[in-house]
Amino acid sequence: MKQGRISKAFDEAFRPERYRWYHALGFGLTVNLASGLSGRRTEDRRFYESFEQASFAPPSWAFAPVWVANNASTLWGNLRLLNQPEAAPNRRVLLWLQGASWVLFSTFSYVYFRKRSPILAFVWTAAMWLLTIASVLLSLKNDRKIALSLSSLLAWLTLATPVAAYQAVRNPDELLGYQPQRR
Repeated sequence: MKQGRISKAFDEAFRPERYRWYHALGFGLTVNLASGLSGRRTEDRRFYESFEQASFAPPSWAFAPVWVANNASTLWGNLRLLNQPEAAPNRRVLLWLQGASWVLFSTFSYVYFRKRSPILAFVWTAAMWLLTIASVLLSLKNDRKIALSLSSLLAWLTLATPVAAYQAVRNPDELLGYQPQRR
């Protein structure tokens, strides 16, 4: 009996990784391409800058470098998660949470910039923030390095969610026909 557990542990420790860095790179390029196709960079920046912003809102130039760092770190953690044994704690749930987060990421530009909806942008941002919180908490029981890989994303979304809420309340939403009350 003991021999079987040792053999299984040895096999899991030394099995070749199924997913490699180029899989993560290909996935990252694909979701960023999907996101990028739904926006118009120059117009998007002007759209963001035309809004009444919270005093703590980041400048528009900060988004690109922050998202490069967030995506690289998250992809590294996702690759680590994918290469875990099927029976790893919370692996399946974490994969679903991360999949949902990537769907929100890849469609955000569409709802915010193409559809001109700060309300939906807030919903997408808040949903991704909640998915990230759940992912971090479950990752702590699975692999702390995966939780760490999500830390920059969690920090950014913790700032972005109230910024998005402020924008949703204080600015017009063309898609939903919302007009803020002016004082």
